Amino acid sequence: MRELSLRIVSAVILAVIAISAVLYFPVWLFKTVVAVLSSIATWEVAHLLKKKYEEINPINAGIFGFFVSLSLLFFSPYLSVLLVFLYSFYYAHRVYDINYLTSYVFVYLYGVFFVSSLGLLHEMDRYLIFVLFATVWAGDTAAYFVGKAIGKHKFAPRLSPKKTWEGAVGSFFGSVTAGGVFAYYFQFYDAFIPILISAFLLQIGDLFESFIKRQVQEKDSSHLIPGHGGLLDRIDALIFAGMVFLVYYQLRIYINF
Repeated sequence: MRELSLRIVSAVILAVIAISAVLYFPVWLFKTVVAVLSSIATWEVAHLLKKKYEEINPINAGIFGFFVSLSLLFFSPYLSVLLVFLYSFYYAHRVYDINYLTSYVFVYLYGVFFVSSLGLLHEMDRYLIFVLFATVWAGDTAAYFVGKAIGKHKFAPRLSPKKTWEGAVGSFFGSVTAGGVFAYYFQFYDAFIPILISAFLLQIGDLFESFIKRQVQEKDSSHLIPGHGGLLDRIDALIFAGMVFLVYYQLRIYINF
């Protein structure tokens, strides 16, 4: 009960901060905050991978992740890719091991590009973020309580032993319902497709991070957030769903459908 209370308090505080930032921060400031979050996420991924590859430097990776995110959010994604490959090659060639090259590239693709999607989505339309929040938060909440109440059949026991098929189904319907209500309220009548895809992929987002943690025998990505673990433990599903929303609405703009 104490752990649940701590999780709820932390989640409420984070939700209030996130909603306030979406509503009141100008685009440039919101993007800068997202770059800071990308830096933290990059540090967490590098910190996990350091368990396997000792020469990885999480602090340096996190600092550089901030600038990669800034370049992505304010300048060009191509510049970001160039920076990632140059930095990854610089560290990999020092230990002369291709595993470090691929590890650093992965660190930035996951820690920067996925997280930075939130800043690009906010620039497109800040109210889309609320539809995204509703979709993901309702799914997470439904998965937890439905799984606790009636969950019996394991969903992915090797990756996440506590997840059940019952919780996954509850999450899907919770996401679609809440996302649909918010999309209707904010008049995003075309949002059903990204909501539907996100309701499925947010499950994958959670398992994706779990896979990384299981590979290095860690329960949490860090201990940054009381009751939740690390930043990635809190936003693993959000950033996968955020990518879906961003890609969908970019395609609508480019293809005009």
